[in-house]
Amino acid sequence: MLEDLGWGVVMEFRGRYVAIMNSIFSAQRSMVPIDSCVIGSQHSAFLQQASYITGGVYLKPQQPDGLFQYLTTVFATDLHSRSYLQLPKPVGVDFRASCFCHKNTIDMGYICSVCLSIFCKHHKKCSTCGSAFGQPQTNLSASNQKTKAP
Repeated sequence: MLEDLGWGVVMEFRGRYVAIMNSIFSAQRSMVPIDSCVIGSQHSAFLQQASYITGGVYLKPQQPDGLFQYLTTVFATDLHSRSYLQLPKPVGVDFRASCFCHKNTIDMGYICSVCLSIFCKHHKKCSTCGSAFGQPQTNLSASNQKTKAP
């Protein structure tokens, strides 16, 4: 898959991902909400997470004809006035991560402890920062149990 995407595109995605996640956590710590207005056919799990984490508004307008109304009533309202409005609430936020290898959403994965890159399967070393990984943990309890002789 990396060959299909092009190595430069993958490295650029990884670099931007870490920078964007750092920005989101900085915004959360500074109590700055990130609002997201998604125009397109699919929802953005990444923008849903950013809005949810920072207390911002995530909106995917059902009718693009009313886009100006959405922008002026939802997103242009100051933070104090928002408490008096019924803003869209997050219905369900997908907190799953995307792997850096294929950009697929994954339930479980491997994370580099140095650069926080996420992978869908175990690698010998991180393709982002080059750190060597240990062996994946296996369920040792079943293999270490001794059977008792009758």
